[in-house]
Amino acid sequence: MSKPVFILVPSFDPTGPVKGAFALANVLAQGFSVRLVALKEYVGAELPALDRRVSIHSLALERSPLSKLSAYRRMLDEARTHSGHHPTSISLCFSADVLNAACSGRARIIASIRSNLLKDYRMGFGLVGLPLARFHYLLLNRFEHVIAMTHSMASEIGRFLSQEPVVIGNFVDEVFLERYRAVGQEGPYRFLFLGSLTERKQPLLVVQALAELVEQGVDATLDLIGGGPLQGILEAEVSKRKLAQRVRMHGHLSDPYRLLAAADVMVLPSLSEGLARAGLESLYLGVPCVLRDVDGNGELISEGSNGALFADDSELSRSMLRAAELSRVSSEKTCLLPSAFRKAYAEQRFAQLIGESSLGY
Repeated sequence: MSKPVFILVPSFDPTGPVKGAFALANVLAQGFSVRLVALKEYVGAELPALDRRVSIHSLALERSPLSKLSAYRRMLDEARTHSGHHPTSISLCFSADVLNAACSGRARIIASIRSNLLKDYRMGFGLVGLPLARFHYLLLNRFEHVIAMTHSMASEIGRFLSQEPVVIGNFVDEVFLERYRAVGQEGPYRFLFLGSLTERKQPLLVVQALAELVEQGVDATLDLIGGGPLQGILEAEVSKRKLAQRVRMHGHLSDPYRLLAAADVMVLPSLSEGLARAGLESLYLGVPCVLRDVDGNGELISEGSNGALFADDSELSRSMLRAAELSRVSSEKTCLLPSAFRKAYAEQRFAQLIGESSLGY
């Protein structure tokens, strides 16, 4: 039987990390027996496409953390008994990492870190976020391997680890996305923001940058895809700037890809971003990106090749215009992803990592 691989997530709420877990499950299903496990139930938006060979499990009926841990340990033990192989357990996000860390000895435990924890926890939890992030980083020393999505992220994680993180770039489900690939078009430049409407993602800055371009005589529109607490503020800003005919607010869309593929540029000025899934999806579909020059974005974007980076807020509108002009150079939208963020590369690296036998099994 194939080696069993478990992918542990907090819930099936289709956030960026969970979409990444689904993409990882699809890749690993080619050579391993994969089970996707959530700690909590989720009933809501449609889940990403999943390979039929991947089985889905939920620990939602287990009410306490200890009962969830016991149930998960039983799953690992049963998989080892039935397959004859020591299982691998890969966790994404804090609660999943905590539970996975308690399974050492029953599985080869691997943590996949998706962001700069110090920045994200500080923005999400205030001052209490800093000690929580440090605890999370220190917890990673219990894992056999820690995966970072960029070299920048690996450098940050490495300050707290006794081992060197493994760098495997984030990736997208290329087969699924290929059906949406579009061709370039004429008319107004079409900018698109894809993400939650929060302070960290900075959607208000995109609206303001669009207003600057329009004031300069640039014919452009903006699609805002996502929901969140800033929706009312954004609507007020659109009205104040007299952009109602140029800005479309779509709310959360379970399938944003036709709009994304038709855009000239995807703009995501997040203050912190491990490696934005929206950016990867855009580049795969041939849509250049404008990203803030933070974290590992410099490893994804090459100025003048697949988008633009900006450091200061005042630079955003100029960066958007440069990327839009780049997008219109050719009507053909070919993949703009660097090779280190392609599915084939990630598949090879994960297979090597899981195929290792450093525990002697």
